[in-house]
Amino acid sequence: SSHERRGWQAMPVLLRNCPRLEFLRIEGLVHHVTDGCGDACDCNYRKDKGRSLKSCPVNFIEIQGFRGTMKEMRMIEHFLDYFPCLKEMRIYIEENAPTLLRNDFEASELVVEMIEDYKDMYNCKVKLLMSDYLVNKWTA
Repeated sequence: SSHERRGWQAMPVLLRNCPRLEFLRIEGLVHHVTDGCGDACDCNYRKDKGRSLKSCPVNFIEIQGFRGTMKEMRMIEHFLDYFPCLKEMRIYIEENAPTLLRNDFEASELVVEMIEDYKDMYNCKVKLLMSDYLVNKWTA
């Protein structure tokens, strides 16, 4: 997860030091913009944006704690754009804190629609998932 003072600075280092990394698990897509954000961030507009992602063999990403914000959606799209080997992405909805997906029907519809669009736009299986607890709670 992104650290408040360091942002995503560690991501490029991790990817460079793990040349055979195929699975990446991210706890929350909260991104804190810092002056040292690495090239893995979607917040910078440098020429080398996404460079460390492009050279990485990650083919599966699991995202935990998804809240349904547009910042998170931009980060997901950034990963889809820059991880060339990505075959599957599983996005798990946050269970223990308020989210747009629980409280705003229109926002949740938009997020689901965007996820469906990603499936059509990218050569990657994108799945939005929730625990049985949430399914039971939301359908009760």
